Formats: sequence, C-alpha cells, structure tokens
Amino acid sequence: MNPLWLIVLLGGGALYATKLMNVGKRLSITILNVQSLKIVNGALQLVTNIALDNPTGSTISIRKPNIKVFYEDSEVGNSIPSADIIDINKYSRTIMNNINIQIPISNLPNIFLKMLLGSNGKKVKIDVEVSTRAEGINITQRKTFEM
Repeated sequence: MNPLWLIVLLGGGALYATKLMNVGKRLSITILNVQSLKIVNGALQLVTNIALDNPTGSTISIRKPNIKVFYEDSEVGNSIPSADIIDINKYSRTIMNNINIQIPISNLPNIFLKMLLGSNGKKVKIDVEVSTRAEGINITQRKTFEM
C-alpha cells in the first residue's frame, strides 16, 4: 500500500474519532418542563418539552429522543421509541414540544393515589430522563420534578 494512502486513511480515521468524542460535549439536552398531568385512556399522561442545543459550526444528526419517567428509582412510563433522525442545525436550538408520556395507572398505584388525594402538602417527586444517540454517541439527561 502506498504510504500516502496510509497517512490519508489514518488521518481521516483520527478526525472522525475526534468528532465522535466531541459530540457529547457539543450537544446539550435540556428538559424544559413537565405539564398537563391528566388521566387519558386508563393512564396518567404527562407532557414534556425539551430543547436540543448545538453551539457548533456543523449540523449534528440525532435519533429522536426517548423519554422515560421514574418514580422511586423504578421506570414507570416512557414515550414511544422511534428510529427517526433529527438534524440539529449549527448554532441553533431545536425545541420539541408536547411529547406525550403514558404511565399506566396499574404501574404506580402509590404515586397515583398521592397525586389524586394529596400527600399532606408534600409534592410527589418524579425523575424524567431523556436519551438519544448523536453521531454514534449515547447522550442522556435526567432531571427531578415535583408534582
């Protein structure tokens, strides 16, 4: 093999590896809020909004984020998984609004009763986790909300 081709291949591989290592540092996921707590078709429905920030000079392609809800460290609900790809343009913020998360009431009688009947002034804490894959790198953000 020609040494010039070997240098080109190694240089290209190193550039691609550097790009992959920096994606997690470049893409930022922010869980903006959780709202619209209501009962729909026998499930507790939460609606959330998230922001995806790309502060770099190149477009980043990501898999549509998957959202999970945890109560007392157990997963109780999630959004519908998707393999759709979303492009986050350079120097921009993309906001994904009204992402529905269904939590079957049978999965969480304790949280449902606390929210329905109140818990002596104490709010119920849930964790919302957003995960996606960008340029081959898994990225996750988790935030606690009081309902």
